[in-house]
Amino acid sequence: MDTVTHGLAGWLIARSLPEKWKGEHPRTATAVVALASVLPDADNAASLLGSELYLRIHRGLSHSLPGISVSSLVLALLFARYGKWKDRKAIFLLALLGQLSHVALDLLNSYGTQILQPFTDARFALDILFIVDLAFTGIIVAGIALSRSNPFRARAALAVLAAYVGGAALLHAGAKEAVRDAAVRSGVTVVSAQALPALPFVELPSLDRLAFASPASASGAREPSGRAGKSGGHRLEIPFPAGPFAWNGFIDDGRTYLLAEVEPLTGLVSWRQRALRGSDVPEVRALRGMTDVETYLWFARFPSVRVSSGGGRTEVTFFDMRFGGMPARRPFLLRVIEVPGSLPIARWGG
Repeated sequence: MDTVTHGLAGWLIARSLPEKWKGEHPRTATAVVALASVLPDADNAASLLGSELYLRIHRGLSHSLPGISVSSLVLALLFARYGKWKDRKAIFLLALLGQLSHVALDLLNSYGTQILQPFTDARFALDILFIVDLAFTGIIVAGIALSRSNPFRARAALAVLAAYVGGAALLHAGAKEAVRDAAVRSGVTVVSAQALPALPFVELPSLDRLAFASPASASGAREPSGRAGKSGGHRLEIPFPAGPFAWNGFIDDGRTYLLAEVEPLTGLVSWRQRALRGSDVPEVRALRGMTDVETYLWFARFPSVRVSSGGGRTEVTFFDMRFGGMPARRPFLLRVIEVPGSLPIARWGG
């Protein structure tokens, strides 16, 4: 989840705790939990060191169970050394609780978290919520606002959050089953089927339905911010990351990845893209061993490539289909340029 939501969640959790857990320093206890709930994201500083290293480090050791245990101990020692509260064990447990909440929330989305570092660099993801969910964050904010002097309301808000996640999990299961069934009905071999939360869009009312519609809009001119509809028409939509109601379904048939939009409530599946698995493309196999390429293939869940040649050079562009086809921003796009007589050059970003 985003860092702001992590911090707010830590604050809400602190509000829900029994007073005896906070001792004689409830404000310090709240500060410890809230600070610890954002501490794992300190690894975002790795972005200053380059995209390849960022992909390796982000949600790595600072998000792992051994890592948060050590950093919670360090935080407890610092608070006990420089603060008024000297109970290092209580501070450690509160710090660990805050960091566990961070790891748990990060596991809900599809980015992947290395919770077992340094023993393995395997990435774990539950694929239940989009990385930003305004409805989820709104429940947290409401819980904080209503629980200023009532921990039971904070606990009620946490229960609502748990129910929200449970509902999202049911929609995730439905989306995954829908895309699998659609592939089987189409005669596609299904090696694996997955469903990932996507950025929801909200359709705005057409301007020609309003009294102040402009001549351009009334004549059917296309709005620059709209998207093509399923029927080939045009609809004006804006991104609105609230609620688990938009899903992308992925099928691996052993040779290609198939991407579909899935409506979990109706089971409607709309196929959008089919691409060769990046690791199987000959131009990619020739680049294996390059640090940047190996890192990208390790990180990407649905790696695909675009190969272009011209002017005596070949350019292989790597992208991960879970980020919406061909993303333009770092670090989710890698280009490798090959020129005869020189070593391949890796460039990150658009």
